[in-house]
Amino acid sequence: MMTVDEKLSRKLHSSLPISKDEQIIAVFRHHWFVYAVIILGAIAGIIVVWITAFMLNANLSGQDAVGTAQNGDVIFAGASLVTLFIAVGSLIPLMMRAGEHLVVTDEAIFQVLQPSVFNSKISQLSLAHVNDVSVRRDFFGTILGYGTITIETPGEQANYHFRAAEEPDVAAKEIVEAHENFQAALESGRVATKYKIEADPDHTVNVDAAQYQEFLNYLQFKAEAAKEAGVATAAAAQTSPTQTQPTQTQQQR
Repeated sequence: MMTVDEKLSRKLHSSLPISKDEQIIAVFRHHWFVYAVIILGAIAGIIVVWITAFMLNANLSGQDAVGTAQNGDVIFAGASLVTLFIAVGSLIPLMMRAGEHLVVTDEAIFQVLQPSVFNSKISQLSLAHVNDVSVRRDFFGTILGYGTITIETPGEQANYHFRAAEEPDVAAKEIVEAHENFQAALESGRVATKYKIEADPDHTVNVDAAQYQEFLNYLQFKAEAAKEAGVATAAAAQTSPTQTQPTQTQQQR
């Protein structure tokens, strides 16, 4: 887990859609083993290249001295170019993995992934939508202390996966605690909205007294008219059976 100092906080606030009042709780990156695999792979590739170069040069040593020297120069020049290509090529995945991180704030979770050199993917998840957090480790992850963090979301929304994370148990605990604190603040009404409207103390509303009284009289008139209409309807309902009785008797005759 990275220490969230003022410099890192300003950088994340400027690069991610984090509001000014939103507090960054923790930042998690990939485990050092991810970078070690890339570096060791590059070193292994360079060793193979130079072993091959020396073997080719040894096979051509039976020719004349001038030809052997010329062939050796070509072979070693090619090996040098391939070495440079491998070294530069290994920097690309190193930079891509270094740009990926998981940011936990007091309101949301931000996952930054680098699928290619020139493209980045930023995913945002509100803490209210966190259903569960789990950690999965393979053999090396159990020994070295890294794992895959899975954040389960509700409905059909895709789950979040941050692979080879450093301190995965600490990350899961931080996410769960942030979720519980956010839910408690949400239920108690202590969550501040991002869209605040500040009241203007100098702003006053002037109401004309005569117009306001006329409006109240109009409301009272409507209420009395509705009451009278209800009384009339009830009286008509009570008198209608007595009026229809002679008519029915006359029809029987």
